[in-house]
Amino acid sequence: MIRFVELRAALLGVAMFASGAGASAQEFSAKTVNLVIGFGPGGGYDLNGRLLARHLGRHLPGQPTVAVQNMPGGGSLNLANVTANTAPADGSHIALLNSAAALEPVLGNPAAKFEAGRFHWIGNMNRERVGCAAWTASGVATWDDVVKRGARFGGVGAAGTSSQHAYFLKNVAKAPITVITGYRGSNEVNLALQRGEAEVTCGLFLSSMKGPYRQDYEAGKLRMVIQFGRQNEPYFKDAVSIFEIVKSEADRQLTEFVFGQAEISRPLALPPATPAGIVQTMRRAFDLATKDPGLLAEVAKAGLALAPMSGEETQKELARFAGVSSEIAKRARAAIRP
Repeated sequence: MIRFVELRAALLGVAMFASGAGASAQEFSAKTVNLVIGFGPGGGYDLNGRLLARHLGRHLPGQPTVAVQNMPGGGSLNLANVTANTAPADGSHIALLNSAAALEPVLGNPAAKFEAGRFHWIGNMNRERVGCAAWTASGVATWDDVVKRGARFGGVGAAGTSSQHAYFLKNVAKAPITVITGYRGSNEVNLALQRGEAEVTCGLFLSSMKGPYRQDYEAGKLRMVIQFGRQNEPYFKDAVSIFEIVKSEADRQLTEFVFGQAEISRPLALPPATPAGIVQTMRRAFDLATKDPGLLAEVAKAGLALAPMSGEETQKELARFAGVSSEIAKRARAAIRP
C-alpha cells in the first residue's frame, strides 16, 4: 500500500509538472522573438546578446527565429522605457539592459519611466568584474598618470556605466578628470580613444576585455588603470582597486552599492505585463541556452568569460539593490552625476 501511494504521488507530481510545462508552451506562440540590445553594435552587450540569440530559439516552443536589434540611447535607458511601456508582452520582445540603467528609478531619474521590480527578469549573462582602461598611446597607462594628467574620460549617456563610473571617480575619489559623454556605445568610445578625443573609458567588463577588446588589451594598447570589484581580478593585472582610494566607511558602503550592481552586468527583461507562463518558459529557455553545447563551444573558442545567473536570482539581486536606503540612494545620485 505504501509503495502504491508513493507511486501514485510521484505520478501525480509528474503529471502536474507536465501540465504546467504544457500550459506555458501553449501560452507562448511567437514565431519571431526580437532580442533588443540597449547599445550599438560592436561592444560587449552586442556580443553577448548575439551569442545568446544564436542558441535561445532551439529551447523555446516551436523553435522561433530570434532576431537581434540594437536600440542605443541613455546607456540602455531608452530601451528600458520602451520595454516597460510600449513593447509587446507576448514573449516576442526581450530587452538586454544595463543594470545601472535598470536602477535609475531608485536614484530618482525623472527620465526613467519604469520600475525595475515590475520587469520580469529571465536571467543575467554574466557575473562580472569591471574597471576603467586607458589607451596607452595617449601617454596614460596608470592611475597615477590619470591623476597627474587630469585625463579625459569617454562615456555614453547618463545612465551608462562608462559615464557613471567616471563621475564617481571625479565626485567621490576627487580625481581631477574631465568626462565627455554622448557616445552611442562602447565601440564608439573605443574609436574616440583611438582618435585622441578621450584617453580613458570606464564600464569595461571582464567579458568585454576577454572578448572584443582582447587583442588591444593583450597587445598593451589598452591597459586597466582602476578596478571596482570587492576582490581584485587577476586579468586586470596591477590596476589599482577603488577600495584603496576610498577611505571612510560611508564611502565604502556607497562604493559597494554603485559598483556591486555591476556584477549583474547584462540582465535580460520581459515587459511587466508578460503572463507568468511565458516568463516561466523564457527563464527555462535561458537556462538551457546558457548550458547549450553549441553556445559553450563558441565561448571556449573565443576565450570569453561566461557565468550566467538564473532569472529568479537576477530578480532577487536587482530587488536587493532597488531596496537600498534612501541615504545611500541620495549620495549615489550625487556621486554618479555631472
